[in-house]
Order: sequence, then C-alpha cells, then structure tokens
Amino acid sequence: MRLLNYVFLFLACTLAGAASMAAETPKIGDFSLLDHQGKFHQLSWYGDQKAIVIFIQGNGCPIARNGVPTLKAIRDEYESQDVAFFMLNPQTQDNRDSIAKEAEEFGYDFPILVDEAQLVAESLGVDRTSEVFVIDPKTMTVVFRGPIDDRLGYESQKPEAQNHYLKDALDAFLSGQAVAENSLAVPGCLIGFPARDQHTKAPVSYTTDIAPLLADKCVSCHHDGGIGPWSMSNHAMVQGWSRMMKEVVMTRRMPPGQIDPHVGKPIDDVVEMTPAELQMLVHWIDAGAVIDKGAEDPLVAMTIENPKFTLGEPDMVYTVPAQSIPATGILEYRYIPVELHLDKDIWIRAVEFVPGDSKVLHHVIAYLSSPADKSGRGRDEGSDREESIGGFAPGRQPDAFRDNSGRLIPKGSNLLLQMHYTTSGKATVDETQVGLYIYDEPPAYVMAGGVAGQRRFMIPAHAKEHKLEGEQLIEEDAYLYGITPHMHYRGKYMSMSAEYPDGTSEVLLSVPKYEFNWQFSYQLKEPLFLPAGTRLVARGAMDNSERNRFNPDPTKPVLFGLQTKHEMFFGFTTLRFVGDTPESGTGDASEAGVAGL
Repeated sequence: MRLLNYVFLFLACTLAGAASMAAETPKIGDFSLLDHQGKFHQLSWYGDQKAIVIFIQGNGCPIARNGVPTLKAIRDEYESQDVAFFMLNPQTQDNRDSIAKEAEEFGYDFPILVDEAQLVAESLGVDRTSEVFVIDPKTMTVVFRGPIDDRLGYESQKPEAQNHYLKDALDAFLSGQAVAENSLAVPGCLIGFPARDQHTKAPVSYTTDIAPLLADKCVSCHHDGGIGPWSMSNHAMVQGWSRMMKEVVMTRRMPPGQIDPHVGKPIDDVVEMTPAELQMLVHWIDAGAVIDKGAEDPLVAMTIENPKFTLGEPDMVYTVPAQSIPATGILEYRYIPVELHLDKDIWIRAVEFVPGDSKVLHHVIAYLSSPADKSGRGRDEGSDREESIGGFAPGRQPDAFRDNSGRLIPKGSNLLLQMHYTTSGKATVDETQVGLYIYDEPPAYVMAGGVAGQRRFMIPAHAKEHKLEGEQLIEEDAYLYGITPHMHYRGKYMSMSAEYPDGTSEVLLSVPKYEFNWQFSYQLKEPLFLPAGTRLVARGAMDNSERNRFNPDPTKPVLFGLQTKHEMFFGFTTLRFVGDTPESGTGDASEAGVAGL
C-alpha cells in the first residue's frame, strides 16, 4: 500500500509539473489583424523569425507611453537577430483613427495591431497595458510575459532599471536556454473585456444568436450544392466544424473577399463580420458550441434554392464543348470558340457563367471575336486589350450592368473563351454554360471599363513585399461602378485611389489580404463621378517569398505573363462615360474585360 501511495504521489507530482510547464508556455492559435495603417499581419507569416515581441498599447496610459522609448531601443538591438516587434491595442475605447493619432503624437513607429474584437488579447490572457509577450513563432507558444523592465511603476519611476526582463528573456530564448522568469506581474492600465464578461454571465444562444448569424453570413455558400466544402445544415454539423470555423475567422480566411472597412467607398454584397459578431461566434465556440436545451434547430428548417442561373432564365444559353480534365497536373489556359449564330446586333444587360464542374473550373474570360477568328491564335501578353463581355471566377458575381446600361455584341460575332482549369485529384469532364441576358431595345447608356495596371515588372526571388503601381487616366467625365483587383499566386494586397484634377485624392477600395482563389468584383453602392483628368491609381505588392503558402517557387524571379506561374498586376474598372450612348457610336468596351484571370 505504501508503495502504491508513492506511485500515486509520483504521478501527481509529474502531472503537476507538466501542467505547470504547460501553463508557463501556453500555446496560442494563429491570428490575423490589420494594423493602425490598414496593413494585414498574420502571426504564422512571421514563422521565419526567431521570436515575436508584442507590447500591449493603450491610448492615454502613461506607463505604456513611458515604456515605448525603452522598447524602441530593444527593438533596434534585436531586430537584426530576426526578432519582430509589434504593439497590440485591444481597448474598446480606442479606434483606428485615435490610435493613429496617438502613434503620430508620441512617435510610435511600430505596427499597432488593432484588436477590435479583443479575441487576440483574450487568447493571450491580456490584463493590462504595457505587458510584453515573447512568442516562439514556430510553435506559437508564449515563452515570456511580463514588463519590459522594473523602471516604471504606478505614478513612479526609477532613474534606471535594475532588472531588464525582456532583454534577459530574449537573450535566453535566442541562445536556446530556458527563460528564468517567464510570467511576471506588470504595472499598467487595466483593460476591460465587456463582451467576454457579458457572455460569461449570459452565454451566447445558438438558437437566437448563432444560427441567425450563420444564416446571414455563411449559409449562402455552406449548403448542399453550394461552393462551401461542407453544409451548415444543422447544429451537429456546425458543432463538428466549430474549431475549424474559429481558425478561419481568426485568420481572416473567412468570410472571403474582406476589405478594409475603415477606408474607401461603400461596397455592395461584401460579407463581413463585425467585432461584436466575431466575439459572439468565438465565445460560443469556446464554450463548447452547444445548442439550447429543448430548442428547435433553425438551420434544419432553412431551405436554400440553387437556381442554375442566379439572374433568372437567360435569353440565350450556350454550352461550351466538353472539356476533359485529368486528375492531376498543371494545365495551360485553353482558348475555346463558341459560335453565337447572331443575325443582328444585340445589347446585353448581363452575362452569367455556370460551371459544369466547379471543383476544376478556376475562371472564364469571354472575348468577342469575328466569325473568321475562332482559333484563339495570336493571343499572348496583349490579350488583355481584346474586348471582353464578362467572366467567371470564384467569388465573382455575374456581370450585370446597372442604370439601363449595356454592352454591344455586333452581328456575326462569336465568343472566344479563355478557360483556366485546375485539377482536383479526380478526372472529370466540364461542360460550362454561358447565359446572355438581352435588352429588347438598346439601353440608354454604354457600359465600358478600363485597367490601372502594370505589365512590365520583375519580382525578385524571395521578395517579401515587392511594390507595384499602375494608373488609368480618365480622359472624359465618367461614373465608376466597380473595381476588380487581380493578381496571381504572389499577390499580397492592392488598393485603388482616385487622384482628382483639383489635387485632392481619396482611397476608393483597399484589399489588405489578396487571395488568388477568390476573384471578387467590388461594386460601389453608388456610382462615383470622375471628372475628366482623374487618375485611378492601383497600388499593391507581391510576396515571392517562402512565407507565401501559395507561391509555386520562391527561388525564381517572376515576370508578367498570362499563366499563373507568371504574374499580373491589374486593377480593372467598370465605368460609364458621360455621353457614351448607343446613338453616339462611341460604345467601345475594348478595355472592359477582366483579362488573364
């Protein structure tokens, strides 16, 4: 019996030690946030760094303000040793504008991650400002948390610090030694977590909170027959996928096509989750993703229609010749002719593509061609200058022209489809359909377009942020309707700005995290008037480094080209020139295409 007691005692001590060690090095999940200047940061992207330092900042906190000069000095010493430094602001009373103002006033030259939903701060266990976290980016574990040093206290400060906690922790960790003191009390301003406290007292309800949120934000894709990889058909499915749901919202992979909500013009049909909605969803998942006792499941009662054509039955439907797609491999673009058999001019008000197999069809671009031009030969790097009437790509809505406007397809014209397929691990046959919606009478206006882009560039091997810029000059008064950023696998971010003839300028759209897998065409809620002489400027960057998980080969420089192994930098625009009507005869949409997706 005594031996058995010793065994139990040994096991208890061992488990207590393991628990203590786990508490000392807590693992945090990957996360993504925008900083106070609207730049996207993801923790895992910095996995090539040896350590990440996060300082908790809060506007107005004197201890935090006084600690920054020391933090700067430490950064200047350790940044060359592959240590990345950030600030994190989780205060509910601060916002991006006030944080940027504080940064300018006090000379903060760190990226300040704006944690509007406080979820990153919650995962770190943040309690006060001025606390510092040292994270091992390879394991995503916290190896130190505490003050920078012992110089600052509440309403007091020493002439010099006697203990340099952050420096000691970095020295130990970078040399492969254990951090002696890795969890210390911190003087700083307490931070409130009202949503967390509220959801602790009154747990989030699946029936009244979560199911309606999912129905509004997610179910349109995540249903049987939708483009989502699984169906949110009931609570059991959602609960089973709940941990994955938390990961994709914390890293901003979902909802797709996110823009920077703090800048730009109002955009239609962008699915976003507010900070309050993110808090509600994540807190519910963290609490076990349970359903209310005895409640009916609202998701079970939902019915989702899957119309073949979302815009209704087209006036004309054409089926693309069947395309055999192998199970594996990288496929070159295919140029496939489709004869329209038109015996008269037509004006289209919309065009929609229905993939035969959405798992393999990445995109379609529909070019107009004459009856004699059916081969697609000769289309090279200049093909983006050919006339296009629309396209398809994941996340891209059907091309529907607003305000009684349209595009002309002359008699005798045909379509030449640029089709890009990706393999799915299973051989298949794709028979995509094209639906044309026709005006009975010519519309009042001609919808055109253009591109602010760059065709001559070289992205160096291993470049983490190779910046590019292109512009479109608006030579006549026009109205801007939509913006479509387009790059390939190395695309990192893109914004579009308008620089007006009077010298003023404004950001129209910012996509901080571009993803090639989602090709969104962002439609302005209200058309924007652009006086003649306006310059539309696209600014963005390419990531040709090892940290880009989509990058085919970071060891090679990349040039402009049509294939996805090459790159593109285009900010396509949809616009209507004032006075451009069918009667004026100026309805040239030759720059309107979304080429080379």
